[in-house]
Amino acid sequence: MPVGLFQRLSAEHAGLRPVGGLVEAVRAVKDEGEIAALRRACAITDEAFSLVVERITPGVTEREIARWLEAAMVELGADKPAFDSIVASGPNGSIPHHSPSDRPVERGDLVTMDFGARYDGYHADMTRTVAVGPLAAWQRDLYDLVRQAQRAGRHAVRPGATAHEVDAAARDVIAEAGHAERFGHGLGHGVGLEIHELPFLGPGRTGRLEDRVPITVEPGVYLPGRGGVRIEDTLVTRGDGPELLTLTTKELLVL
Repeated sequence: MPVGLFQRLSAEHAGLRPVGGLVEAVRAVKDEGEIAALRRACAITDEAFSLVVERITPGVTEREIARWLEAAMVELGADKPAFDSIVASGPNGSIPHHSPSDRPVERGDLVTMDFGARYDGYHADMTRTVAVGPLAAWQRDLYDLVRQAQRAGRHAVRPGATAHEVDAAARDVIAEAGHAERFGHGLGHGVGLEIHELPFLGPGRTGRLEDRVPITVEPGVYLPGRGGVRIEDTLVTRGDGPELLTLTTKELLVL
């Protein structure tokens, strides 16, 4: 509203007070119609990945891959991409929010792709890391570690679980492997009409998950100058176990 209107209302209604977070907390829980839209957004995301991954070969650039992903999602029925896609190859994979560059993919690279479709206003979010050509032992070990951590985080998602507990389920796996300092962001966040919504999963985060809350689980390990791995799914809390919305395999794909 205009500042003038706000000032007039404030003067006329001395009882006005801020209620920050009220709407955000209420809309964290989705109805089945909203979840259906999210499910479709995630299906488009999965299909776009399956179309683009076949085109990734040595020599294509990060920007090209990002453009392919975003074009595929729109062609498959997305309103638009849910956010600016992240594509990080080789040593750029050590930067969690790397912006796609003109770096060409090289044989022996890990390539991390973080992207999603928006459908009917609802946002999907998925990350997969793939290999281009034969990998070193440390790369395979790193992938296996993140996959184990991501599985542990997913299995901890249930109504009543605290945001800290879910984060710790994945973070402890990474810490026990000696990489605690290389996982520097929260485990996940809510998704819906915005790409980042309540709740947020991370160390020190408060609150408990409720039924029908869509969230991401996205652990990563990032080794400066070498590369990194992140694996992310969008899922929904359910009383009988989380419903996975992003269904692309988490087996290591070697292209």
